[in-house]
Amino acid sequence: MIVEFYGITFDAPNGWQDITASLPDGSPPTMSKASGASAVQFSIAKYRSGEMPNINLGDVKSFTIEFCQRNSIDIKNIFSGSKSGMTYAGVLSEAADKLLSAWYLSNGRDIVFVTYVGISDDVNILADELSEAREIVLSMSF
Repeated sequence: MIVEFYGITFDAPNGWQDITASLPDGSPPTMSKASGASAVQFSIAKYRSGEMPNINLGDVKSFTIEFCQRNSIDIKNIFSGSKSGMTYAGVLSEAADKLLSAWYLSNGRDIVFVTYVGISDDVNILADELSEAREIVLSMSF
């Protein structure tokens, strides 16, 4: 289902819901599944005025490297690409019962930082929900 969510548009797989209102004030826009095993959060920076930015693949890779360094994640796990006028870079970090994935996406003017965090003993739930989070990210437009 195509949804508009805090100024971005994406294809939301079945079962994902907006839980932002249930979080502490100031929390970023957040979606979760009923399983409660994971959440996807969005930090959105839209160009408003002034000198027009020109955010490119090198920039989003640089932001991803900085994220990895701040969170002790191996930069060898970074991936990047472009799709439908968007450039993106991201990373996946796995532990025994936890998955973390983060993406920076840009249309050259605006940028969105998306994180997926999943915590569960059921690796199948985590794998399924991570796959759905990737679908959300790769279907985004803004």
